[in-house]
Amino acid sequence: MKKDRIVLDFVKIPYAHKIEFGRNVEKMMTGNSNFEQPEIAVEVIKTKTDILETRYVASLSGGKQETILLSQAADDWNETIRKCARYVDKIADGNGAIILSAGFNLAKQPSPAVRPDFSVELGEKSGSVVLRRQAVDGAKSYIWQLFQGDNTPANETDWTTAQVTSKVTVELTGLAPKATYWFRTAVVTTAGTSAYNSPVMQVVI
Repeated sequence: MKKDRIVLDFVKIPYAHKIEFGRNVEKMMTGNSNFEQPEIAVEVIKTKTDILETRYVASLSGGKQETILLSQAADDWNETIRKCARYVDKIADGNGAIILSAGFNLAKQPSPAVRPDFSVELGEKSGSVVLRRQAVDGAKSYIWQLFQGDNTPANETDWTTAQVTSKVTVELTGLAPKATYWFRTAVVTTAGTSAYNSPVMQVVI
């Protein structure tokens, strides 16, 4: 039986996704009893991710120098997360559950991943997110709503309809960077409008 191993997929993902990945590894490894004496301290992961985020935001409105600094920060971040991955791989010794508990992905999942009914991902550009949901037979349109705030709104009227589309994927742009948003969706059919799904939270970068 083959042992589970970490996949180094974080090396080739976009800058915005690297930042999100680093934040998740930091969160998952903090207080994780599987890694009591990590070779790369959680504080180091946080620092490298903070620097990458700062360089990324600066590059959005900067020039050649900002782009160079961003590339350097990404290389440094990649090397830090690689070292962390090697340590996690060593401690896990083929145990996929331990690898996943550190926020890393498996090189070979034991079974296909189940696609969520509704998901929110960071977009390529600052201030953007991509919303996806499963298709519904007979759907005429999909309603996409958002709310900015640390917690879900107390009143239904606080939700804002961002778009109404015929597609199951939509990209929302112009959102405030570093702000917390909640997203939800409903489907319109000949029978009427469905209930909205449970809101999903995302910090926009």
